[in-house]
Amino acid sequence: MSNVLVLRTSVNGDKSFSNQLIDQFITKTRAKWPEVNIIERDLDDNPVPLLTSKTVAAIRAGIAETEEQRHAIALADELIAELKQADYIVLGLPRYNFTAPATFKAYVDYIARPRITFAYDENGPKGLLPNVPVFAFVTSGGEYEGTEFDTMSAWVKQVLGFVGLSNVDLIHVEGLAYKADEAIAKASAKIDEILK
Repeated sequence: MSNVLVLRTSVNGDKSFSNQLIDQFITKTRAKWPEVNIIERDLDDNPVPLLTSKTVAAIRAGIAETEEQRHAIALADELIAELKQADYIVLGLPRYNFTAPATFKAYVDYIARPRITFAYDENGPKGLLPNVPVFAFVTSGGEYEGTEFDTMSAWVKQVLGFVGLSNVDLIHVEGLAYKADEAIAKASAKIDEILK
């Protein structure tokens, strides 16, 4: 592992199970590969602004007329550059109201950029980002994987695949409201397996 991009999306800070698992992943990665370069982006501490008609037009055209538009283009460029530099991506994705946090959706709106991260041809959409491994800790108080309530898993895989990131490993860490120790232990073992 040389460049790892870490995205935190939880609104619960240090109490967040997804953040605790990310901390474990970082600690174990640095112990095994001390020279690893880890880029961390916390979407709670530094939320990505919601797009508006003015900012989305500027991002699509690459032309800014206002400070808000200049900031939106620069931020989109920065987020995409981080993805392009990453050899691995680690996501903390708590399940809020059956879906990913709003901060992650806002992030996706900045990285899904025509002709830069995706394009269309006669065969449909094609992702343009390098297809690096993505490990996503999907945490939830209940147990939803494989049920009708789990619309989040398909969406996460679809939206990441749309921009070229189709090598996604969703690590479901569920039942945290009533069996947190067991769920975290399984996730810790999965981290060890990933880092072998």
